[in-house]
Amino acid sequence: MNVEHHRTMDAPPEREETERETGLHYRSDQPVCVTIVRRRRRLFVNDRGAALRHAGMPPGWRTVASRIERELDVNVTRRGVVWLPVVTAGPGLEEIVGRIAEASLALYQDVLELER
Repeated sequence: MNVEHHRTMDAPPEREETERETGLHYRSDQPVCVTIVRRRRRLFVNDRGAALRHAGMPPGWRTVASRIERELDVNVTRRGVVWLPVVTAGPGLEEIVGRIAEASLALYQDVLELER
């Protein structure tokens, strides 16, 4: 008897993004939002570069970003995107969302100080 078994698995989407408001604001009319990116089984949280999009990229911004990386334990890309992965052994998603929001706001505020 020849029996054929088919296993169907719901594969996670290749890429899924969700934007979330955090309750923080760069200015009263500009909320700090983060994006949760799911790539297969991996999660990343980022600010899509919003801090520097709103504050600009004056000379010295990278030095400020490096300090924010060290102090708040986040990553900042060369394009100014604040981000972190969400990993099983680390803090949970909600903590990472909060950390990225706080770091994005801090980067925005500190970069504005460079222009004064």
